[in-house]
Amino acid sequence: GGCMIVLNLKNDENIVGEYCGTGMHGGVIYLRGDVEDYKLGKEVIKEKIDDKDYAFIQKYVENFCQYFDYDFQKIMNHSFVKLHPIGKRPYGNMYA
Repeated sequence: GGCMIVLNLKNDENIVGEYCGTGMHGGVIYLRGDVEDYKLGKEVIKEKIDDKDYAFIQKYVENFCQYFDYDFQKIMNHSFVKLHPIGKRPYGNMYA
């Protein structure tokens, strides 16, 4: 499980490398910006965030901005996507 929020503060086009999320079987990754589908591992799916996701991200970004003196609105004015595993056991058929 767990959560990762990638803020992409330099607004790079290549937020992540290829095969992002490979082997992921729990938790969530939030990316500020977008990622091309071909860069995703086959175990993850990309979705738009909903209001619950936004509130979750907002809480942590507020804390980050206060601690590191970043502009909260500047960060939150960009879109986010959510990556999560397709299933709970992506390699379950390989094990007994």
